[in-house]
Amino acid sequence: MTRNLLKLWAFLRRDFLSEASYRLAFLLRVAGMLLSLVAFYFMTQMMNVDTPGLNGIPPFDYILVGLAFLSYFSTALYSFSAKIRSEQLLGTLEAMLVSPTPTSMVIFSSSAWDFTYGAVRLLLTMVFAVVLFGVKLNVNSPGALLLGAVLTLLSSAGLGILSASFILYFKRGDPINFLLSGATSLLGGVFFPVELLPEWLRGMSEYVPLARSLNVVRGSLLRGDGFAELQSDLIWLSLLTLVLLPAGLFCSRFAIRKAKREGALIQY
Repeated sequence: MTRNLLKLWAFLRRDFLSEASYRLAFLLRVAGMLLSLVAFYFMTQMMNVDTPGLNGIPPFDYILVGLAFLSYFSTALYSFSAKIRSEQLLGTLEAMLVSPTPTSMVIFSSSAWDFTYGAVRLLLTMVFAVVLFGVKLNVNSPGALLLGAVLTLLSSAGLGILSASFILYFKRGDPINFLLSGATSLLGGVFFPVELLPEWLRGMSEYVPLARSLNVVRGSLLRGDGFAELQSDLIWLSLLTLVLLPAGLFCSRFAIRKAKREGALIQY
């Protein structure tokens, strides 16, 4: 256990030092994030607060949470495949995957910094929103919020590892990212409530992971909902996690074994 933690720390330290060497880029990203919040704040001023699906949540608060968690969902979805591609280009992927370190440890550790940095960005976004725009948080059940966030992270990680497996196996072409990107933008309830969609599309949104996650986050963060009100969404996310995370790890091992047999770990 201690050895694995040391390996995780080594990955985090490596990626942090690389990121810290580009201080201007970090400041520009923070400035860009703040400018986006200002733009969305004024855009939501022309939205009707009685729009179906808002359920008493101010429009800016609704979109703010959607965008913040979409960013984190995207980190989980894209970071694994992006890291695989990056390590292939650097020529370090083969060295990592043929080391004694378990494959699952390598996969999770290589993206640990992306998740850490994504969490910092999420926190900064919420702090800016509360301090500058007066967003009111109503967290009566921190446990429900924490459980929803963890389940979102783990289920999204499962999808991200599946996506990375496609990259390892096929080199190019990733149907996971392609399908989820479109489905999330339209059916995820990020920019507008799914209640505004036609009825036949509204039913499809029930199967979009981020839509369920946002129900939990918005309910626990903005409306003060607890476990009782969020029970169905939490159960759905739990089942999704139990399916996607093992499936992602299994497919990644299969893809890595195939690449090792063919000597294709450094091909891209």
